[in-house]
Amino acid sequence: MKDTLNVVVLTESQLRQIINETVSQLLDQRIPEIIRRANRKEYITTAEFKELTGYSHRVQQYLRKHNKITYSQEGRKIFYKTLDVEKFIDERKIEKRIK
Repeated sequence: MKDTLNVVVLTESQLRQIINETVSQLLDQRIPEIIRRANRKEYITTAEFKELTGYSHRVQQYLRKHNKITYSQEGRKIFYKTLDVEKFIDERKIEKRIK
């Protein structure tokens, strides 16, 4: 069996349209994420972590003690890096099951 090569020839305007549509779709997908990341703080407090996840201070303490989430501490004040919190949440994401 012989392999065949298919060649598609586009006009310049068709190529521009395909590129514009592709770039537009990518920007529509990425811009909200870029804006969200630009507006967020680098670190959040335990209160903000609780507001975001619903985890009580005791649950947060358990997560820290068992090295489930990374954190920084200054005296008695605890800080979580926002990227680490997002990673923690994403790692526990349950995918939709198809029936």
